[in-house]
Amino acid sequence: MKKIVILLCLFWMGFIFYMSGNNGTISHEQSTKVVNIIENAQRNQEKSQAENKDKAVSSSDSSQVNKNSINVKQEEASNLDHIVRKNAHAFMYMVLAILVCGALFSYNKSGKGMIIYILFICLFYAVTDEFHQSFIPGRTSLVSDILVDFMGAMIGLGLFYFSYYKIYKRNRL
Repeated sequence: MKKIVILLCLFWMGFIFYMSGNNGTISHEQSTKVVNIIENAQRNQEKSQAENKDKAVSSSDSSQVNKNSINVKQEEASNLDHIVRKNAHAFMYMVLAILVCGALFSYNKSGKGMIIYILFICLFYAVTDEFHQSFIPGRTSLVSDILVDFMGAMIGLGLFYFSYYKIYKRNRL
């Protein structure tokens, strides 16, 4: 079991490295796919809501509404792309923190001191990942991404500790 957890942790680190090694075009295409899925779901919801309501818009107002809605939709897509990218960062490091916790706990390493080690490992990996990303065409290295990665790691650490101490330990007593 110990080796499996370590291998999962190393695999996930490799996956993060692989994803950050994609050039800007590929990275943008990946996040655009997610944005399109979200937008399609939103459109379907709006369409079903519109069918349930009887709205009457005059034809003279509709052209102005369409121009405004196009600008708003482009801005929303850009904002949504940003949100998707930042959430992907946080999610990747949340999973990494959970796997690092599992790896250390499988070797009976736990306690308050381990929290610092776990966060250091995740922060160090985030910094090296952003450094690596600075050499990839079309990608940028941002301190804000490191902070988002670290926040994701803290969430993962919190989830692991909550589930371990509140659920697992309580059920064993």
